[in-house]
Amino acid sequence: MVFRLKILLIVVGMCISIKSNAQHLQDLWEKTKEYYSGFDVQKQQILLAKQDSIAQQIKYKPQVQAQFQQSLSSLNGASGSFMPLPGILNMSGPNDPIGGSSTFNNFISGTLNWDLVNFGRKGLDKDISSSKIEYSKLQEQNFIYHIQQRLTQRYIEFIYLNVLNEWFEKHAERYTSILEITKGLAEAGIVPGADTLLASSSLKNVESNLLQIKGKVAGSRELLKEFAKEFNPGDTEITPFLEVIVDTNSSIQEHPLFLMKRNEAESLQLLEKKTKRNHFPRVMLLGGLTNRSSGITSNGYVNPNYSALYNDFANNYFVGVGVTWNLQDLFNSRSQRSSLGLKIQNNEFEQEVIQNEIQSHIAQLEAEIIASDAGIKESNLSRAKAEEAYLLYKARYEGGLINLSDLLQVQEILLQTERQNLMAYLNYWNLMISKSYQQADFSQLFTHF
Repeated sequence: MVFRLKILLIVVGMCISIKSNAQHLQDLWEKTKEYYSGFDVQKQQILLAKQDSIAQQIKYKPQVQAQFQQSLSSLNGASGSFMPLPGILNMSGPNDPIGGSSTFNNFISGTLNWDLVNFGRKGLDKDISSSKIEYSKLQEQNFIYHIQQRLTQRYIEFIYLNVLNEWFEKHAERYTSILEITKGLAEAGIVPGADTLLASSSLKNVESNLLQIKGKVAGSRELLKEFAKEFNPGDTEITPFLEVIVDTNSSIQEHPLFLMKRNEAESLQLLEKKTKRNHFPRVMLLGGLTNRSSGITSNGYVNPNYSALYNDFANNYFVGVGVTWNLQDLFNSRSQRSSLGLKIQNNEFEQEVIQNEIQSHIAQLEAEIIASDAGIKESNLSRAKAEEAYLLYKARYEGGLINLSDLLQVQEILLQTERQNLMAYLNYWNLMISKSYQQADFSQLFTHF
């Protein structure tokens, strides 16, 4: 019981010695949502999907075409009633013109084509477009979880390096203390002078590692700035890194990857319904107005001057119902439905695979987290015993009972034990990050840190 109390005091003392201000991961995430430009790309994809939806519905609105032309032309042709389409030129006049052989012509037309009866295709196109918009939103949600995963990984890596830096500074202080003790014992003639060189060499080795760690801390801080430009390392709380989550169970939400696959199935089903209706005809409301004139007078005289453009003036209109039926669709729709049916069946298999993968990964991670938690407890005991052994060996060395190599060997064991202890915590948090992504829920980590 006393030994466990010592371990608890050591851990608490170490946590107090590390910088601690406030839980910071949630604040960092809020800054990431504000500054990270990747979210703008996702929002743009949603806007594009909405724009495509609008474009799909435009074809069901009245299609109006207008034409205006003025030209100089000859007059040979045949008379009759016609409604020329935009882009089609039609010229007609008397077979035996009086005056000039050509004259100026003016023609203005407007035509209307309205898909009046579409047998439900309009509603299905609207539903398909809505499904695509929903898919782009699910992509955005998956992107959010992906960024949360990367942000949390980098944040915990930053904390790990800070704790490692703190512990290496303590080891440097231990080696400095050993060096001072060695100098005193060497001056007293108790130990050889070579012990001072050996202690100094060990200190320089730790200081070299410490400089490398400080460089990694600086690099890790720069990586975090990719997400939040205003990241302030002084606000980072390190204590939660050494405190595992007591209850790791959280609600499992449907992952966006699975929802995206299910959304694809819904879109395919809508396409299948639309394909069934493609063999129905199109019933359209047609309408048109024309205004035409030329340089021909009422008595048939052809005036070639531009000023006489409106001598022969006429207006006409046209209203009717048209039916267009592509009989080839009767054969195409059958093969298209067959193809879509296979895609829907394949999508159902893929949904089952994704769901099973997610559940299997969560079960695997939960088992590893339980083992990792137990491993951390054993690692804490190992580190506490190594530190206690170091203190005992240090006292024996100061009393001249052991040589320096024994003390340095114990100190090296303590260094490796503490580093392995930190790696155990880092492995635990990486497992928690993976589990949070699989469960589509980072609330536990955001609350803890």
